[in-house]
Amino acid sequence: MPKPIELRKVIQILNRYGIEFDRKTGGKHSGKFCRGSVSFPVKAHGLKTEILPYALNGLIKKFELPKDIFDKE
Repeated sequence: MPKPIELRKVIQILNRYGIEFDRKTGGKHSGKFCRGSVSFPVKAHGLKTEILPYALNGLIKKFELPKDIFDKE
C-alpha cells in the first residue's frame, strides 16, 4: 500500500502517463485527474494536500497503472 504523497508530486508522476489534473472541475475543494473519457475526483485544498493511500490505490485501479508507481518516489 502506497504512503500518502503531496498532490503536486502525484501530478508530476501522473503527467508521465498522460494523466492531467483539472482544478476547475468537481467543486471548490476538489479536482479531477483525467485521461480521455476516464476521470477520478480527489479532494484538494492546495498543492500540498496529502493524497491518502485509498485514493492512490483508486488512481492505480482506474487508470490501470503499475502497482508500484507511487513507491518509486
